[in-house]
Amino acid sequence: MSSTEQNYNGWSNRETWLAFLWLTNDQGNYSVFLEALKLDVPAWRKAEWLRDFLEEQLNREISGPSIWKDLLVHAFRCVSWEEIIDNNEELI
Repeated sequence: MSSTEQNYNGWSNRETWLAFLWLTNDQGNYSVFLEALKLDVPAWRKAEWLRDFLEEQLNREISGPSIWKDLLVHAFRCVSWEEIIDNNEELI
């Protein structure tokens, strides 16, 4: 990661940093995170799998339209999932 990309606590943005915190500080999320890291596919595909898995979970949690879902979906889409995978592949 270049210094120009390190905009929030070493991550490209606050959304990515928050996603990383939740993925590594909650046992259920951490299990999903490790599952993604263990996939035998390129990093971008691991990131895609993790994003899709968590997006499905978000859609189950908040099924109807609301301001909260719209805001969460926007923040969710700002996360750099591949950055999270790239910076943690040594965990496996």
